[in-house]
Amino acid sequence: ASQSTSLVSGRTILKRTMFSWSNGSGAKTYPGQRLHRESAGAVEGSNRQSNSSFTRAQHLKSYVEDPTLQRSTRRVSSDDTTYDTVFQTTEGDTLILRVNLPLASSFATFCPAMTLAGVRCKHPWVEPQRMRVTGYDPIQSEHAWKECGMLLGNAVHDVVKYFQLNPPQILEFTDRGLESVQSKTKKDSRSNSPHGNGRHNERTQTPHRHHHHHQEQAGRAPPSYDVFAKQTNTPPRPKPPPDVPLPAIPQTFPTVDTMERDELDNKMEHDVPFQAYVQALPLYEELQTIRNSKAEEVKKLAEENLTKESQLKELHQSVAAKQKELHEKITAFEVLEKRQNDLCQPPDKMITLKKLNRAKKEAFEKSEEYAGEWIEDGAASVNDFVKEFVELRKVHHLRGAKMEILENATQQI
Repeated sequence: ASQSTSLVSGRTILKRTMFSWSNGSGAKTYPGQRLHRESAGAVEGSNRQSNSSFTRAQHLKSYVEDPTLQRSTRRVSSDDTTYDTVFQTTEGDTLILRVNLPLASSFATFCPAMTLAGVRCKHPWVEPQRMRVTGYDPIQSEHAWKECGMLLGNAVHDVVKYFQLNPPQILEFTDRGLESVQSKTKKDSRSNSPHGNGRHNERTQTPHRHHHHHQEQAGRAPPSYDVFAKQTNTPPRPKPPPDVPLPAIPQTFPTVDTMERDELDNKMEHDVPFQAYVQALPLYEELQTIRNSKAEEVKKLAEENLTKESQLKELHQSVAAKQKELHEKITAFEVLEKRQNDLCQPPDKMITLKKLNRAKKEAFEKSEEYAGEWIEDGAASVNDFVKEFVELRKVHHLRGAKMEILENATQQI
């Protein structure tokens, strides 16, 4: 019983400290007390609402206005398709979850894509080449996303929470700014963690949030994106010099100890004798050997770079052409998108009423012309005339009825 109590207490402390950003005083309480979720009418359990009923705007609103994720989330693309959420794991690592939500379209469904940005790591949920999150069931396919009945904010929260409790094994930070904030955050997290420097090895499947939205999230607020951006915008540090195995500097020079004072003065006052003495030292010969070796190495590297110059230019031209093609396609897409939006918009009621009124008059005039022609020549029988005349007048009255319906609807609005 005491072991179970200790385990529950340790997990509670870990849960409270997994969002810790610093050891400074005056931190606000954790804002993610999710007593009321933004589910847009979704019902728990077997009555879960299909994702197809949620609009793209509802998905984005549930994400960027989420009380837990809002402080740590910023848009990183020129449009509203890509966002970064900064979070901290129980190991003290600060990571970035990059979320991409494709633009909505009338001819295609969309599924969010999540990746860990600025880092290379190992984790059962992460695809090793692209660092894409593939282990979370709802975003494995468009069908799964459509059927899961979740809003985007809930899905992102699930993934962040799982990575916080089950941290990935960091192999390398590919983003220099992200790497620069690790030492401080890791130190702060380890000082607050009940497990010290040990890795939290308990691997459990993180359930969806709608099973736990009545549980309160205690602890400190997640890291602010503004603080993170300020730290990552520092100028890059210069690279350290290359490691060259230089020989040890002698502490004594026996030949100098045996020289006469006149000979020493001569070497100090005249460059030629001094240079001759220096070049006769074994250390000088060893330094020259290293120098020649490094010069040859640099030369070979330069020659290899020059051999790849043409290939680099071809790649640059290819990328420039692709970029130009992309801009052209984006321009064409924007024109088509505007045209699609215009076509999908409901027609203006006043314009529709004017067209109906004009068509109504045309139908009336056509029926009058037919009646006048029949009176003049009387070619058709009375029954044929009545049948054709009634059909023409029916069109006239139908258009008038439609006008009345639209006018009454306009007045009610």
